[in-house]
Amino acid sequence: MQFVFDVDGTISFNGATISDVIVTEIKKLERLGNTVTFASARPIRDLLPIIPDFTDNHLLIGGNGAIVQRPDNQIVSTRPIDSTSFRLIKELINTYKLNYIIDDSWNYSAKVDLSNKIYKQLDPGHLAKNVKISSLKAPIKIILLGIPNELFVPLLGKLERQPLLSIIVHSGENNLDITAIGINKLSTLRNFYSHEYIAFGNDSNDLELLDNAKLSMWVENKDICLQKQRINISPDYIVNNSVEDVANIIKQLGENESIK
Repeated sequence: MQFVFDVDGTISFNGATISDVIVTEIKKLERLGNTVTFASARPIRDLLPIIPDFTDNHLLIGGNGAIVQRPDNQIVSTRPIDSTSFRLIKELINTYKLNYIIDDSWNYSAKVDLSNKIYKQLDPGHLAKNVKISSLKAPIKIILLGIPNELFVPLLGKLERQPLLSIIVHSGENNLDITAIGINKLSTLRNFYSHEYIAFGNDSNDLELLDNAKLSMWVENKDICLQKQRINISPDYIVNNSVEDVANIIKQLGENESIK
């Protein structure tokens, strides 16, 4: 069976590591003949340091599907953001003095408040360079961070009118994740695997992946808006966001002969 894991808030609860208990259970899945994929909002650059036991010969989906590391360890972009949309986003950043992270296939351009929780997740392995926006020619993903309340709805409206963009709203954070239209974790997974899979997730960017899984595991998030979204997709299992509970459900699934 194919197992697909989101990372932050699903199997990692500190933004930096995955508990040895969970890593052990995922390794058991592989020893039992299952295949494991990680599908994250992080670009591949930021995903590799948090999964050191699984960096080689695995399909890694990053940037909400905008970039992958293939099982042969080659890193490839799925589809960049078009130049017209990128030009508009840069104008919005300059006009409203927005904080942002813009990723290309490896390097990035960023202006992030040090107090933002995403700061510690930005290039934790010091593998890339923070470059000028002007040097980025094929961005794969853009995050607009901490948008002021009075600007959030007008900015979202402008971006939603762009026909070649896909936008994910992060509830309670006033952040927007932006990729090219049609890009998400599920669409990228389907480029490599067409068979059934089991998925673990906890956020808006996991909804398509969970909704199309043979079995879906929603790791509970206290955010009320996310709970409503979870109800809409009706996951098969709702798991408490604790190391012990997540490790236990992975173990149970690995031992369940009926899912093979």
